[in-house]
Amino acid sequence: MKLLIVILSKTECVPGIISDLERQNIGDPTVIDSEGALNVLSESNVEPLPMFGGLRFVIGRSKRESKTLLCALPDEDVDKAMEIIDRRVGGIDKPDTGVAFVLPIEKAYGLRKK
Repeated sequence: MKLLIVILSKTECVPGIISDLERQNIGDPTVIDSEGALNVLSESNVEPLPMFGGLRFVIGRSKRESKTLLCALPDEDVDKAMEIIDRRVGGIDKPDTGVAFVLPIEKAYGLRKK
């Protein structure tokens, strides 16, 4: 069992991803509103570390929302799920799209059975 974590900047793709996953009977993702650290720093009055100071100017006041998808999956469904996500976002490796990673799950409780 694996935990697929996907942080998407292309939030408009999330409904289609969820629909496609459901249609293929792959997982039951949880979606969380998320925000990058640079956005938080740009909105705060706290003086950022020197390496982030100049970035305040670069990112300005435009807030970028993101969505984080969490999905516990059998090992064999991870690649299928990533194919769906990659297709929906037009390539997860493209800039300003998102990131995805997979972690092992030692035990899981309360998951929906296929």
